[in-house]
Order: sequence, then C-alpha cells, then structure tokens
Amino acid sequence: MVSIEQYRQYRQVQVELHTKILNDYVHETEFKQAAEILGILNEQNRVVIESEADKDALYDFNIYEKIRDGKSTLSLFEENYSLKNQLEHELLKAMLQSEASLYEVTYIDKKERMLILNDILRGLNKPFKLIDLSLSDSIKHNALIYTRLLHLEEFSITSGLGFIFSANHKNYILNRSRKMLKKMKTGDTSTNRFIVFFLLNRSDGLPILFEKVN
Repeated sequence: MVSIEQYRQYRQVQVELHTKILNDYVHETEFKQAAEILGILNEQNRVVIESEADKDALYDFNIYEKIRDGKSTLSLFEENYSLKNQLEHELLKAMLQSEASLYEVTYIDKKERMLILNDILRGLNKPFKLIDLSLSDSIKHNALIYTRLLHLEEFSITSGLGFIFSANHKNYILNRSRKMLKKMKTGDTSTNRFIVFFLLNRSDGLPILFEKVN
C-alpha cells in the first residue's frame, strides 16, 4: 500500500525542482521560442494561451522536451545542479528518464487515489500504477490521457502535463495523431508527439482537474 504522505513528499520536491528550472533557465526568450514551436506565438510576438492546460503544457514543454539545441532544459539544469537529498536524486533521475505518451485508464481506485494506465500509443504491454489525488477523483474509467509519467520505485506520478480525451474517440484520436505525426518535421519524435497532442487537445480535449506542480 502506497503512503499518501510519501506521495506528497515526492510531489513537493517536484514542485521545487520545476520552480528552480523555470526560474533559473527559462526566461522570456525561451518561453517565446517554445511557444513558436508549439504554434501559439502570434504575429504580435505574444504567447496565446487558451486554457490552463495550455499553460501547463508550455511549462512542461520548456522543461522536458529537447528544444534547446537538441537538449532539454532539464538536462542543462541537471548538469549544473547539486542534489540536496535522496528524494531529489530519485525524482531528477525519474524526470530525466520520463517520456510523454497516450494512456488508457483501465482501473481507478478512489480510496487509494490510484489509477492503472496502459500505454496505447507505443503499445507497451505493461500497466503503470499512477498516484494522483485530483485525477483519481475527476477522470473516468477508459478515458484517454496524454501525460508524462515519472516512474518512482513503488508508483508513478505525472509531471503535471495532461490532455484528456473521450474513450469514445479512441480510434479517431489514434488515427488522427498518426496522420499528423507524419507531417511533423522537428527532427525529434518526442517533440513531434507533444505538438500533435497539444493541437489535438485544443480541438478535441476534455477539461480536467490536475494537481498543480509548477
């Protein structure tokens, strides 16, 4: 049984690491560069945010995707940061190894605040045990979620990224994403996937409540 207190400790350290990265490494120039890649920088050089999900995605994109000369801001941070404790070590390792993908929610245990997810984008035949206090209360069984999982020893948590799609649209979302991916030309598969699902969320996503981790 996973301790919710243990989960909260990981989440608090994650918030602190995200804050350090965004404050020290992502300034206006980097935000606008990321927004331009995502297609949300308008002709007046302003970032166009339509929802809370857009803002969370922009933070996540800046931290985790390899958009700084082929490297992520996270990796640049890791090269220069002195770890303070074991929790930071575990989390930073999980952050560096994380990937975003499309998952199907196959089981929800509201009492344990736990969800079981299957990766349906990459076809991995392995369930992931996700702990998330808000998501376990608000998401529906069989819903689809594009998120970034950080795999810890006993469970996984999200990076804070989350695009939710209806279970009824599963085939459409999969087929549409594959067609869109063929047209992506950033040179990085992960970045291409992120852009595609960011755009799909704007056209077909559902509102959902996530815990704040930025």
